[in-house]
Amino acid sequence: MADAKDFTITLANGTRGEIKVEEIRYHDGAKAKWEEERMFGVDGHQKIEQGRSVSFRRNLEGIGNATTRFRVLFRTHIGGTKWSETIGTLSEEITAPLRNGAITITLTEPE
Repeated sequence: MADAKDFTITLANGTRGEIKVEEIRYHDGAKAKWEEERMFGVDGHQKIEQGRSVSFRRNLEGIGNATTRFRVLFRTHIGGTKWSETIGTLSEEITAPLRNGAITITLTEPE
């Protein structure tokens, strides 16, 4: 299976406030399972202000020419030190070579 080298993942905050992204996974076509992409450093999360986005360049292994999706888990800021329950979102399906090496995932609250 081929890999995606220097792939850019952009996470955009489409909610009404600050969010805390806790986990991102992609579907590994070679192993037919979800792989966690550890990219949030020692804190284990990435805060993103309302209307902002952050980008990460990663090497994703085992996706080859298979269709893949990204799954992102995040929480919304309620106030003070309180955060919502975990919210999950799935990206659209994409096929390698993954759109010239980039995807933007907009994180929104469930309706």
